[in-house]
Amino acid sequence: MEKEQGAGDCPGECRFFRWAVPLLWLTVIFSALFAVFVFVIPLDEYRLLGHIFEAVVSLFCMACCLYLYRSVSDRLMLLLAAFAFFSYALATTFWYLYTVVLGRMFVFTTVAEVGFLCFFLCCIAAVAIGCRDRGMRSSTTVLLLLIFLAVPLVAGFAGGILQPVHFLLVIVRFLVIGLLFTTAVRHGVHHNTLLWAGICLRCLASMLYGIRETLFVVYPVPLFPSTGFTAPITVYDFLSIVGPMIICSYALIQIGLFSYITGSRNTAA
Repeated sequence: MEKEQGAGDCPGECRFFRWAVPLLWLTVIFSALFAVFVFVIPLDEYRLLGHIFEAVVSLFCMACCLYLYRSVSDRLMLLLAAFAFFSYALATTFWYLYTVVLGRMFVFTTVAEVGFLCFFLCCIAAVAIGCRDRGMRSSTTVLLLLIFLAVPLVAGFAGGILQPVHFLLVIVRFLVIGLLFTTAVRHGVHHNTLLWAGICLRCLASMLYGIRETLFVVYPVPLFPSTGFTAPITVYDFLSIVGPMIICSYALIQIGLFSYITGSRNTAA
């Protein structure tokens, strides 16, 4: 592509990379520190800050993808990634307003779940379109999907299936997560360390979220006792670190996209 070959001499692109990449690395560090504050900040305030942080990072990553598409490479995967980040920004905003402001306990029957799943479907399409297919045996694909599905099945039957609709949607969530993971493996994403780490972390965070909102929201299992500085924390409360995990994963995915797109452009040139 002509755009890919000529973009490397653009001073604006170099300036953008110079401040965008360090900012994303700073986001990774800050998200790790923010996860520790789950022991200190009250849960309501922690969720508010976390959702604001998630939405801002998602929108920033969307803007980065649109910039890459406009100035570096007109690859469809960048538009799909931008839409994935945008859909999550909308979904996480709705999730917070629905659960915290309106005081609703369950979210698996709302439009928020559609937004969460949309992120994974767009990522699957982006990887399948933008990365070279290296092939994978059908038996390996089925095995990986079964491993992912085993997690909610074991957790669901161990805790008792009290809400079949929620349980079914968790199965769908884990299936989509497994499809993203297998697609990433099939297309060699693991050769890009940062992109692979971001996708894996995002998959892990989404799995923990699914289990949290179905199993531990019903059974508030104590995890850490109260101390002189912190309140008692249940497993459900502690798994609020899913937010910082998602933030960190998005920053890593975006840095990985920078590396992948610029590396592909240099190879093509």
